[in-house]
Amino acid sequence: MRRLARDTQVRELERLFVVEGPRLVEEAIKANLKIDEVILPEDEVDHDLVTVLSQEKIQFHLVARKIFDGLTTLRNPQAAIASVHQHGLELGDLVQKKGLLLVLSGVSDPGNCGNLIRTAEAFGASGILFHGGVDPYNPKVVRSSAGSFFRMRFAALKEELSHKKLFEELKKSDYRSVATAPSGGIAPEDVAGDSPIAVILGNEPRGLPKEIEALCDDIVTVPIEDTVESLNVATAGAVILYGIKRSLI
Repeated sequence: MRRLARDTQVRELERLFVVEGPRLVEEAIKANLKIDEVILPEDEVDHDLVTVLSQEKIQFHLVARKIFDGLTTLRNPQAAIASVHQHGLELGDLVQKKGLLLVLSGVSDPGNCGNLIRTAEAFGASGILFHGGVDPYNPKVVRSSAGSFFRMRFAALKEELSHKKLFEELKKSDYRSVATAPSGGIAPEDVAGDSPIAVILGNEPRGLPKEIEALCDDIVTVPIEDTVESLNVATAGAVILYGIKRSLI
């Protein structure tokens, strides 16, 4: 459990990831994810989650508080930590459900990624594609998504794979690709069209590579005051998704 929480390679090998905190463990159960096992400190034996786990016939263990505190990544440990089976899709399966797709290309901050997952669910996105950047199963991504990670359809594509494969799949499913840039693009409200839309957000300090911009059908920009250089990627993503959602109503 400790290695799953801290090591991307272990998560990839075991095809498991970690969920921390009783509320999020219950959210994962409600989302019908397959729970491997749950560990709780023995002083939480009367916690409501124990009743839920027993009812759902999910394997759980009670351990000494000192042992439990060594497993969690949280500064203030909560009452449960669970290993859960990974539930990502293949890219081809993700794009089959046509709608508003959010592509995170090289986004590296797990807190930003988690916030964007939550935002994507809030604005009715059909799915999320992680193109390089942070491991989507990073515990901080899971926590900051506030449960949306368990419900959103998503796929992960390694950044070293060619951009060509990504855009081939998008075009095959009739997606209109929209790059995001701090200047020079159209407003989010002007993006709407008859085809499904893939909004592509780039790395926090660097933005999108020019080769990705060149492959996109449009570029969208959030208009801001000249005194501000740029928006945080999570904020920009929220404004763009909201603008596109409004234009489709």
